[in-house]
Amino acid sequence: MKRNLFYLLPLLLILGEACTPKSDNTPIPVPSGTFKGKFRLVTRKATGGADTLKDTALVIKLTSPYHFAITGDTIKVHAGSKGNFGYDGYNMSFLDSTYKAGPQVKYHLVGIYQYFYNGTLLQLQRTNATGDTVLRYDFNKTSN
Repeated sequence: MKRNLFYLLPLLLILGEACTPKSDNTPIPVPSGTFKGKFRLVTRKATGGADTLKDTALVIKLTSPYHFAITGDTIKVHAGSKGNFGYDGYNMSFLDSTYKAGPQVKYHLVGIYQYFYNGTLLQLQRTNATGDTVLRYDFNKTSN
């Protein structure tokens, strides 16, 4: 009888540990602070391959309560943007107050982007409906 209990004890310990209430949820860090980085526009060519257009001197400031501003080299490719943002752990949504509906000369940070944030690195990416154009931002945190 003691021998059977000896073999049963590890199984009971494993089941006991599996049934204990505990929280493994890691809180999502709030994206905030000043970030400097690159904007990339990648477009798939009809003949194969891809064209990449870069604007390397962008700065984004994410402040409380959920305001953002894009500054830096906004002369050629990317427009200066400002407005509100929200996030849910997978997506960030930007509502740019400088964006006007219709054809645009420059790109604005507007709409819903998938994002990754680990406290120092912020990456945003959005693909158009046909999948042939990707907008990507790679930022590194420079200050709070």
